[in-house]
Amino acid sequence: MIAPSRVSKWPAILFAVCLLYAVAVASIGWHHTVLDFLGFRQAQTALTAYFMVGQPPRIDYETPVVGPPWSIPFEFPIYQWIVAAVVTYCDTPIVETGRAVGLMFFLLTLLPAYRLLAWLGFAPGHRLVALGMFAVSPFYIFWSRTFLIESTALFFSMSYLAAALPSVRQPGPRPTLVAVLLGVVASWVKITTWFVFASMILLYLCHVGWSRLRDHRRSAELGRSALLAMLLLGIPFTAGWFWTRFADEQKALNPIGRHLASHADVMRHWNYGSLEQRLTLDTWGAILAPAHYALGHGIVLALAVLAVCIARRHGRIALACLAVYPLAPLVFTNLYAFHEYYSYPNNVLLLAVAAVGVVALFERGGHYRLVGSLGLAGFLALAIWRHREYYYPIQAKNCDELNAVVQAIQRTTAPDDVLVILGCDWSSELPFSSRRRALSIPFWLNPRLEKMSDYLAIEPPYRVGAVVIHTAWQPFERSAVEESIHKAGFVAQYYRVDDEYEVYAVGKAMRSTRGPRIE
Repeated sequence: MIAPSRVSKWPAILFAVCLLYAVAVASIGWHHTVLDFLGFRQAQTALTAYFMVGQPPRIDYETPVVGPPWSIPFEFPIYQWIVAAVVTYCDTPIVETGRAVGLMFFLLTLLPAYRLLAWLGFAPGHRLVALGMFAVSPFYIFWSRTFLIESTALFFSMSYLAAALPSVRQPGPRPTLVAVLLGVVASWVKITTWFVFASMILLYLCHVGWSRLRDHRRSAELGRSALLAMLLLGIPFTAGWFWTRFADEQKALNPIGRHLASHADVMRHWNYGSLEQRLTLDTWGAILAPAHYALGHGIVLALAVLAVCIARRHGRIALACLAVYPLAPLVFTNLYAFHEYYSYPNNVLLLAVAAVGVVALFERGGHYRLVGSLGLAGFLALAIWRHREYYYPIQAKNCDELNAVVQAIQRTTAPDDVLVILGCDWSSELPFSSRRRALSIPFWLNPRLEKMSDYLAIEPPYRVGAVVIHTAWQPFERSAVEESIHKAGFVAQYYRVDDEYEVYAVGKAMRSTRGPRIE
């Protein structure tokens, strides 16, 4: 048996090493652009934060990518407010600040996770082992240093879970209130992340309720369980619903934004997908792929389940995690299939199973401890290998392919000018990179030159400074573009930037009084 002094020290040392490794690896490509992976979504978050800098907080915040009015809110902007505040008061670069705030929330998530492990009865050393495994996960290292809200949503959702579960077993006004408030914030920040942890709370409520139902002497407490469910789940859900309704009302004020409301056909299909999609192997292959990046390899999960079965410990915890894991992908199928980062909350559950498998072997003692040590070493080795093989090339490459067009835009427009962009969908990549507001026409609205007069009719105090054509997707003839601009009452100066982009600097020849009409 290992001496107590060694037992108390090595998990702390391991945890410290894992933290140092996570921070060091996350810093790779720290000063690169946000276009490394899924730049569409990273740039959207960054554009929002950029236009908050130096401004008072607003819940009807601007994301100026689809024209005026500029507010098309999605998530409650806690992450963006923090980034903007740091940039405002510390004068730090916005990209690096966004990455630092994301990484900070990832590390802060270890605190409620530690509390949750303590409530579950794990020894302090074993808690540190589990958290060390979480810290070195290549999936979490990469996505936590991106310009996204994922780690912020996970922090509040994990805090919600850590506060709610104990309050179910031992209800009290103060712990229940804390859990409800954390749940409200979590649902505001990202409802899909909240859904994962709310599902775990619901499962535990059902477990406790069933246990009390079997104990006839405590059957009167079922009403208390029902009340707790209404408080812990109902209030956060209602708060999230009200936020979504408010966000939809703001989007409805924008001619393009109304298509981005949660009830719009475009977004309903994008969020939920179809029944046929849920029944295809390709869909579930895409959904399960991030599990490899979180665990190092899919075989880790199978071995962890085997370890739990052999050690005969913590089987309920592993089973609960596995039961909750597919629920969110079943609801938000298309989001999970197309966006790797949507697995950010779910992969915590798989890492929990892996950690429980290792800890179960440690707790069993004897030769099982040696097997657990080998399993832990194997997990760490696979995590390092997976990051090196998959994420390192992404982080190491600075995606600066927009530099030429950005420089052309900044030379030919003023900081307050608006860009009209055709051929980039409604991506924020170009607006954020050039630090300009934009009217970027989505593909599903069929951008066409016949509508140029409507695109250019931006009312004061804003004015169009340039029309940008991404010729790889919208191969318009130069003469046709210039003619459409002239017919709208503007003069244009042509700049051929590279093989993919053309910039037409726009000057006003005749003031139009109409507002944009986009259908």
